[in-house]
Amino acid sequence: MIFPIVFCATFFLAVFLTRLMIRVNITALPMQRSSHKKPTPTAGGVAFILAFCVSYSIVFFTSLFAISTSPFERYVFYYGLAALILALVSLRDDYKPVSYRIRLLTHFFCVLLLIYNGLVVEFPSLSNNANWGSYIFTIFALMSLINGANFIDGLNGLLSGSIIITLVFQIWLIWPADLSFIAFHLLLFAALLGFFIFNFPKARIFMGDIGSTFLGLTLGFSAIIAQKYYTLSTDTAFIHKGFIYSLTPLSFLWFDVAFTLLRRAYLGLKLTEAHRDHLIHILNDCGYSHGLISGLYFISVIIMGNLTLLSHYGYINFISLFLIYIGLEICFCVWVFHQKRLYHKLKST
Repeated sequence: MIFPIVFCATFFLAVFLTRLMIRVNITALPMQRSSHKKPTPTAGGVAFILAFCVSYSIVFFTSLFAISTSPFERYVFYYGLAALILALVSLRDDYKPVSYRIRLLTHFFCVLLLIYNGLVVEFPSLSNNANWGSYIFTIFALMSLINGANFIDGLNGLLSGSIIITLVFQIWLIWPADLSFIAFHLLLFAALLGFFIFNFPKARIFMGDIGSTFLGLTLGFSAIIAQKYYTLSTDTAFIHKGFIYSLTPLSFLWFDVAFTLLRRAYLGLKLTEAHRDHLIHILNDCGYSHGLISGLYFISVIIMGNLTLLSHYGYINFISLFLIYIGLEICFCVWVFHQKRLYHKLKST
């Protein structure tokens, strides 16, 4: 009975802190990359981070779920330290811009803290032991998640809503993990939901870099831990299925980031400067509302989450999952650029 109380308390604490951050009003001014038209409070990530950390700390230190016997316990400290360092630098960036070199160095250091704690992406078909290849891939994967989450956080509710849905699929995939790891997901769900209602469909506040980078780090941390609780065979997989399946529901968001960066590199454009070249921005520039675009991506998370479960339970193999995803993504990209051509054609007439 105690956990529903903690869950609800986390939600209402996030609601209270989000309203407080709206009053604090660290303002995000419209700029070249922005999708909003007027100054809007930002750094709302402070609200759900504090709500999540406070509630999980209470659960952790009061041993409501006998966490002292959980293997998850040994990883929490370094995750918390990495998240704190990342949050402080990102909050400074929300208040006054920090150079991208300092941000990347911070991301790198935070990832190294997790690796130092023994958290690496596993390659089951190659070796059960960590090696330099797994270390390098882990650094690349986690830094990509941190920055990818930051890049894609460009529309009302897009990132927070997508992760809220993804958490449901993640819990399903790791069940029955120990209750401490389940609580980690459920309390993050409650904290994000308390922020989401102020961020979608009309944004009274944004999560800011502090929120998006924290979520990127947390997704990576959770995906690596999921390897330890994944119950089905993964011996023949090149990359551990627990890690891949934890992130697969967000495939459309990750593709948006990767596709945009590759497209800008091909066109000779700087990757570090602000831009509106993401698929979400193209649709927004064509007149589609924040709510509709975010809704389309929410549907993509649900579709990919269900396909992930089908693959997890053996109804389709991973190759089939990948091919279905590629087909859906190609259709989506063709539709987006078709909308762009129609928009410019109508605009020129």
